[in-house]
Amino acid sequence: MLEVPEDRGARHLLFKAVDDAFKAGDFEALGTALGGSARWFDERMPFELGLGHPLEYAVYWSPATFITALLDAGSNPNYEDLAGFPSIIAALSTERPDRLDVIRILLEHGADPDMRGVNDWTPLHYAVSRRDTDAIRVLLLSGADPSLRTRIDDYETALEGAEQAGFEAGASLLREAMDSRRV
Repeated sequence: MLEVPEDRGARHLLFKAVDDAFKAGDFEALGTALGGSARWFDERMPFELGLGHPLEYAVYWSPATFITALLDAGSNPNYEDLAGFPSIIAALSTERPDRLDVIRILLEHGADPDMRGVNDWTPLHYAVSRRDTDAIRVLLLSGADPSLRTRIDDYETALEGAEQAGFEAGASLLREAMDSRRV
């Protein structure tokens, strides 16, 4: 287990080493900075550093090739995230120009296209909230279920959310998907 220093300066240096390794996509340097555990790539990072799961941090800060390396090593694309940003939803929430590629990488490595996150939304719900038709297409092609309802608040489907928001392009894609499931 990685010992997090009490000294703020030393703690900052540790955080900087971890952050730099993530941003550089340096698998070995990151493993070393995180204490060299055999499965560091799938273990929650120290709470004191405020970093969460390695894959989540990578989704926000690392090159797509590094995300692939973490997944190939055995990082769980369906890690639990109590803050509401499991892997696909985290990717959807970024401004990364390659976010669709990251979503595809996650899906290809077994990420659940119907995972639940913030507001009990599925990735389709989140894509609707972002008015992201490209993400909706990727998710539907990967088997995301457009009929799923949230289990809190309005108990709505992504289609109902799109219609309520006046997001016709998204609503149209979701309607098509739901119609094709009925056939």
